Parts: sequence; C-alpha cells; structure tokens
Amino acid sequence: MTEPAPATDTDEPLGFLIHETSHALSLGYSAIMAPLGLTRPQVRVLVWADHVPGITQAELCERLNSSPMAMTGLLDRMEGKDLVKRVEDPKDRRVKRIYLTEGALKLKPDMDALAERYKVTVRQGLSAEDIAAAQRVLATMKANAIRARENARG
Repeated sequence: MTEPAPATDTDEPLGFLIHETSHALSLGYSAIMAPLGLTRPQVRVLVWADHVPGITQAELCERLNSSPMAMTGLLDRMEGKDLVKRVEDPKDRRVKRIYLTEGALKLKPDMDALAERYKVTVRQGLSAEDIAAAQRVLATMKANAIRARENARG
C-alpha cells in the first residue's frame, strides 16, 4: 500500500478541494443550462430518462441520490414544463416510469451542445492522461469512502 503524501502547511485538504471543485462545476453547469430554462437536476433527469427510457422514479432517486419527496417535486415541475411524463407501470400501479416528452426531445440537441462546450472548457489544460488519472483516483477514493461508511455501520 502506498503511503499518503505528508501534509504541508500550504496543502488544502483534499476532501475540501474535491467538494469545492464539485460545487464550482455544478454552479458552472447550471449557468450554462440556464438559457434553456433548465436546472442541473432537471438535466440529470433528462439524461437518465433519455439513456434509460422508462426508468422508474425509484431508480432515479437512487441514481441521483435524491429523496422520493424531492424527486416527486422535481418531476412535478418538469411535467409542468412539458419535459417528462410519468406513466403507470402496467404490472404495478405504484411504480411510475419516466419518459421524455416531445418538448424535451426538441431541447436535447441544444442541451447536448452546451454540455459538450462546457466539458471542453473545464478540461482546458488537461491531457487525456490527466483525465484518466483523475478518474482512477476519484473512483478509488469513492470506493474507499463507501467501504469506510459500510464498515462504520458494522
């Protein structure tokens, strides 16, 4: 096992830096999508509903780390904007499946173009190797954090 680098007085704690970077990325993404009238949570729902047509509301909660109450409110607002529709599962009336509407499908090309431009912007100065290394490091840290949480639960 590799020993962690020693801390110095000038080091910002890594967890804080990761959190602040995530927050900055989120705020930037929200600003980029604002001209389309979309919030970041709405975009995340649209991406999942496009990627997995008929995804259940419960699956969305899990994938977006959202409470059922918050997801219900978000989907209510999105239905009001003609972005998604909830359809009762024919096998279980309690299950709601989420689909994109024509309104969302019309927004999708602009949403995708803005997202791609934002990705290029935030990756400026980073090589493919830098990005791959960051993905490996963050995936390992995430797995370690999940394991630590599970161990703490007993």
